[in-house]
Amino acid sequence: MTSANNRAMPLDDYLLNAKQLDSISSAYSLSIAGCMHKYGFSYSIRKSSINSGMGADAPSSRVDGRFGYQSMTHAKKWGYHPEGGFPQSGKLNTSPAIGPEKWFALAGTRDLNAESGPGGLTRSGAKVPSRGCTGSALLAITGSRNGHIGDSEIATSLNFDTLVAGQKDPRTLKVFSLWSRCMQEYGYSYNSPLDALSDSTWAKSSKPSSAEIKTAAADQKCRAQHNVVGVWFAADFEYQERAVKNNRTALTKAKEQIRRQVSAAQKIIKKS
Repeated sequence: MTSANNRAMPLDDYLLNAKQLDSISSAYSLSIAGCMHKYGFSYSIRKSSINSGMGADAPSSRVDGRFGYQSMTHAKKWGYHPEGGFPQSGKLNTSPAIGPEKWFALAGTRDLNAESGPGGLTRSGAKVPSRGCTGSALLAITGSRNGHIGDSEIATSLNFDTLVAGQKDPRTLKVFSLWSRCMQEYGYSYNSPLDALSDSTWAKSSKPSSAEIKTAAADQKCRAQHNVVGVWFAADFEYQERAVKNNRTALTKAKEQIRRQVSAAQKIIKKS
């Protein structure tokens, strides 16, 4: 297996996919903007950002980028960079400073250093609810002004734990070792594909260098030669399968949380 991008994982059903998360984030922004308008303030509506930067190498299922780039096409054009390269740094933030009255409408407090507050009356007599418009948006999507948008804590924790376990599994470590020896034949010294991916050299430029592209291409050749992704995926899958079995009750609640958030988001977007 050279790519696991079209392979589903056991935890997929309990985690928001990119499309769902984008929908919820957009609805959250729309909800806040509508609320802020009632108090006479504007609010920038978040634009869709579903593009992961992985281009054609983006996973079609919820395996994220946990196996790194898995495409020779991407390697030969972008190396270890996201599609289009890294964003240019050093751009000034031109967002206007928010004043205490606007912050009061947004967060329910006039203290710009506080994340949220109990709300109260505005100068014009209109009442701002607890946690302001942010709280109202959370209420609309999660059912609580203190709600959390996104994946549940249990699903996030299990996703990370299985990620680490899969990387440390003896079967994975064995193919990592074979991959490392293969890379040495091309003149590169890395212990695992993760080390090559996270080489700090690549982040020094917005676009990939020829050296980076050659390294990434060798990486893909060695992955294919030793079935690195196949073994890595199989180990990871087993840990996730076990995690789902051992946490069925909590994960069922997590799945319902996803359903509720997605349903609420769709209604908000439809009304906008």
